[in-house]
Amino acid sequence: MNLPTIEDGSSKPAKYILLAAASLFALTVKFGFHECWKDEWQAWLMARDMGWGKLYASLFYEGHPAIWYFYLKIWTYLAQATKLPGETLLHLSHWLVVTATWAVLVFRLRMAFWVKALALFGYFIFFEYGILDRGYAFVLLFGFLGVSALEKTDEKPWTLGIYLFLLCQTEVFGVIMAACLWFHLLQMKLQGGKWQMALHDLALRKTLAAFAAGVLLFVATVFPRAQHEELGRAYTSQPFSADNFATAFQGDFANTFLIGLIKDTNVFGVSAINLLLSALVVIALAYFFWPAAKAFWTFFLHTTAFFLFGVAIYPGGLRQWGMQYAFFLMALALSSKETKPLNWQRTTILAVFLGAQLLYNLRALQKDVSYPFTNAEIAGEFIRKNVPENVPIVAINKFAAAPVSGYARRPFYELPNGMPFTYFKWLEKVYLPTESELRLFAKYKGVGGIVIVTDKELEKARYPNAQVWKPFDGYNVKNENYYLYALKQ
Repeated sequence: MNLPTIEDGSSKPAKYILLAAASLFALTVKFGFHECWKDEWQAWLMARDMGWGKLYASLFYEGHPAIWYFYLKIWTYLAQATKLPGETLLHLSHWLVVTATWAVLVFRLRMAFWVKALALFGYFIFFEYGILDRGYAFVLLFGFLGVSALEKTDEKPWTLGIYLFLLCQTEVFGVIMAACLWFHLLQMKLQGGKWQMALHDLALRKTLAAFAAGVLLFVATVFPRAQHEELGRAYTSQPFSADNFATAFQGDFANTFLIGLIKDTNVFGVSAINLLLSALVVIALAYFFWPAAKAFWTFFLHTTAFFLFGVAIYPGGLRQWGMQYAFFLMALALSSKETKPLNWQRTTILAVFLGAQLLYNLRALQKDVSYPFTNAEIAGEFIRKNVPENVPIVAINKFAAAPVSGYARRPFYELPNGMPFTYFKWLEKVYLPTESELRLFAKYKGVGGIVIVTDKELEKARYPNAQVWKPFDGYNVKNENYYLYALKQ
């Protein structure tokens, strides 16, 4: 059986129904079931509580460029005007970006309708980048727009140039994708192998200038400014090590394209059988794209750069490896101009990859609907109802406590400086105050005592007078538990 890869004549109503179904389903999951965890809250709290200048200057700590944070900054003004909860506006702002992204996928990318439908409800596209409120949705948006703009670059070169520039302001993975999309344009201009004519092509040069400007701004925004010891905690401390090679290889391929069919690499590590499966995935990908020469070399470039980034800088995790799958969909759309209908072998490869995504998405949704994603929401709600505003709450671990602060809708305090905070810095070390410091802080506040929030139970020997008030340690997807303690002055 041969199935088409290009648009198969599906009607616009069918596409609208597909988009509406996915978008409304995501909206229901977001507002009905999904609790934000610390990665989601961090960007919102930074955008809400920092000025524009400080926000931009702090992005190197996050390792992410500006678009997601600046976009949220605009929404925080709506929070001030309407008094709507932060999580409500965070869900809504992200959902709008996701819906726009899916609209580009459904209406503007050259894929068969059946491929779009399966891709839309796959794990990475629907859950990881559609339900979780992170800026990765912008990578997909500008990446898909860039793919759709390639065919009209001669008439509108700056359209593609703008998308490449913006793609560089989403993630480091967006920079890699932008480079690969420009490389694909270069291949399109090299028909007949005339390098000199291609390099003098005005559209090619304009888009290259826009991409170069995007890279420069990206570097200026997120280039690390920390000490070597701190960078070792954020990035790999052993570039090009055997462990990094194995983790990146298994993560990029078997863990990404056969997701759910093997155990998660981050949790269970690498194994010989999974490395073999990864090699088979590489062979399958090469076979799949081989009939489309330009798409093959574009995807090969992305895969190589993506893998080297993992080996040299950051081996990654599930949401990072999903960027490889996202570019797979982009390369699939690019290949549609070059390939004939799928033969049964390529159909099988595509069906396995899309099917694994679909099944894993169902598992993720079942968990998100059945269990709390994190216990931060229930802890924050308890604080809102039971802790008076004048009673200070001290967080032992800012990194863990920030989402509770978001749901509690109030700042917590940190020691030893005794200052209120909402967001955290990833590279900061956790400070463990003594009980005498906590009692001194309580005395300074003069309200008879304080509440302590921590992500782990306190050692009784170290904090003998701290009394457990309320534990929040029931099962949750991210395994983020919280404990409230009361300590009298």
